[in-house]
Amino acid sequence: MQIEREIKFSLTPEAARRVGRQVRSAGPWRRRMVFNAYYDTANERLRRAGVALRLRRDGTRRLQTLKIESAAAGLSARAEWEMPAPRGRLDVAAFPREEILAATGLDVARLATRLRPWFETRFARRSAPVIVDGATRAEISVDRGYVAAGERREPISEIELELKAGDTASLLRYAAEIAKPLGLALEFESKAERGYRLVAGEAFPPPRKWRRPRLGELATPSEAFNAIFAAALTQAGANARGVAQGSDPEYLHQMRVGLRRLRSALLAFRDLVPKKAAKPIVERLRGLMPPLGAARDWDVFCEGLVRQGTQEPERSPVLAPLLARARGKRSSTRRRARLTAASPRLQAFLLRALRWVNDGPWKGRAQKAEGSLGVFAAAALERLHRRALEQAQEIDWGDPERRHRLRIRMKRLRYACDFFAASFAGAAARPYIKRLAALQDILGDLNDIAVARRLLAEIAPRGCPPELAAPAGYTRHALAVRERMLVISLQAAWAAFEKRRPFWKARA
Repeated sequence: MQIEREIKFSLTPEAARRVGRQVRSAGPWRRRMVFNAYYDTANERLRRAGVALRLRRDGTRRLQTLKIESAAAGLSARAEWEMPAPRGRLDVAAFPREEILAATGLDVARLATRLRPWFETRFARRSAPVIVDGATRAEISVDRGYVAAGERREPISEIELELKAGDTASLLRYAAEIAKPLGLALEFESKAERGYRLVAGEAFPPPRKWRRPRLGELATPSEAFNAIFAAALTQAGANARGVAQGSDPEYLHQMRVGLRRLRSALLAFRDLVPKKAAKPIVERLRGLMPPLGAARDWDVFCEGLVRQGTQEPERSPVLAPLLARARGKRSSTRRRARLTAASPRLQAFLLRALRWVNDGPWKGRAQKAEGSLGVFAAAALERLHRRALEQAQEIDWGDPERRHRLRIRMKRLRYACDFFAASFAGAAARPYIKRLAALQDILGDLNDIAVARRLLAEIAPRGCPPELAAPAGYTRHALAVRERMLVISLQAAWAAFEKRRPFWKARA
């Protein structure tokens, strides 16, 4: 088994023409045609296990490769088994059966008779060796062609940097150096993922939701932080294209969730990553969030008005002018969010954050914080839980500002519970997390009400025309009624949460 480490970018035609001039290679560029046929069972057993199996013709070579699909923020570190394909045919019996079973849970030999080709890729590859620094060597490859599933095709145009010797941090520094002048954007979809998407008839990647990284039983706190931070970075970056080019508001929601998880990871691992070390990332993160948050606020507000009209059809005509004004605001904020998602600034942040997590100033402190992840997790969760309780002391549940601050504390606590869930028995954690989720939902609804009032004041201020004043007045009344009901529910939910024994204490 080998570990393939590479970083991948999407490539515009103009940038493809300039790669040869921009990159100082350590040897001549080599060009050949590459053809890949990807195999799976009828029920996609390999895909569901996170495995890609391909038969490759690379120039004159015939190879078969099995990879564990595992990408993080454009940087992948994938286990792979590659060997010659006898007579150019797939022969899964040649793979190390027990080794693959231990790593993936798949018995590939037993699946042999059920495998069939699913899709293919064909592309021209130009590659050359590069010297990154005195100890680090890499190979740069430019791939241009297509992925095909039946009659469906999608172009491939990307650039890969594969680490051959040395360390990942050096590779990332080099990637950042060539990305800026070429205007490169990190690519988050593997060729295999694109193929499966085409098989399903999907022309665009769906919104990327959170995927909790798999952590080994002996994972250290620093290994866990690396994996969690990279997974959050992937969630944010993978949705940027959908925000910039798509119309589904879920892309924006998931992108913001990914960015919030980044912040929450820094706070959950505060004992490992000091505030001063995290400052460069936090400051850049804060600069990206406002246009995305504004667009999301108007999305939620418009959805609320539509829902209000659906529930009370007789009021729908009256709400129409207000909804039209709100949709105008949503359009303008969406444009700003699209510009942010498509900006070089975002790409620079993603690369900077990726470099930071692999070679950041917090690494020196990591040596002192290493030990049991379970012990580390219990201490972090206790700290976040205690601060949430402190925030709620003598709280007036009718105070929107106090509720908002508590909501942020509870959200951070819930994210941390998710980060550390694998360190505790699921049965012990579930009751606590269930209470926490119920609280967060109520606090989230109350925050939406506070935001809706602010947005109403913006589009229907005092003295506005009657066609806006009437629906705005009714909407304010509906918000007030719902707020009173939610506050009553919140008091009961908080009392139930306070009585719930934290699951990490049960472990101790």
